[in-house]
Amino acid sequence: MDDIELKPVERALLLALMTLGGSASNTELSDHVANTLVGKPRTRMNEFGLVESEKRGQTFHHTLTDKGWARCAAELDGSAPPRQGPLGRVLYGVLGVIKGYLDVRDTSLAEFVVIARGESAPEPASADLTQSIRDAYWRLAREPQDWVLLTELRPLLGDAPRDQVDEALRLLGQVSGVHFTPEADQKTLSEDDRRAAVFIGGESKHLLAIEAR
Repeated sequence: MDDIELKPVERALLLALMTLGGSASNTELSDHVANTLVGKPRTRMNEFGLVESEKRGQTFHHTLTDKGWARCAAELDGSAPPRQGPLGRVLYGVLGVIKGYLDVRDTSLAEFVVIARGESAPEPASADLTQSIRDAYWRLAREPQDWVLLTELRPLLGDAPRDQVDEALRLLGQVSGVHFTPEADQKTLSEDDRRAAVFIGGESKHLLAIEAR
């Protein structure tokens, strides 16, 4: 698990943000778990890079970062903090069951949360769209196995809906000779690069490489 040591209340608030879809205000957190992300816990979560917070009106709004989602995924495989009693141990047992389901289905935590919350699920990706992604890749790549940023690839797909493009990218990732990877030096990523990433296998992938046409 991540070597960042979180206090029980911080772990609870991180998981609460996850169950709310990864983004919520302090008002929503208060309604959801009778607690808010303020003071030292907020400062620590921001400094650790797990949560981004911004003041909107009179209250803070918090959003899980890629690192925050990864930490939530790690919590699924964790154990209850000390002295949490039977309910805490049972809760982490349930999280372990969810982890097993995600592994078997090869589904990311973020995708699972979207579906579980009843939010719009992506339409099945069409063969035309997956071919469009391949065509866009070869317009950008100078030779096979060149790494291409999704920031550069997505604009070549016209007005295809984001959710359908993401699903098509994930389907391509299951094909032999197609590879996705995160940017090794995260500090070089722009906000556009982060937004263009596709979430696969519990982490954001920023680069695509295809071995052959």
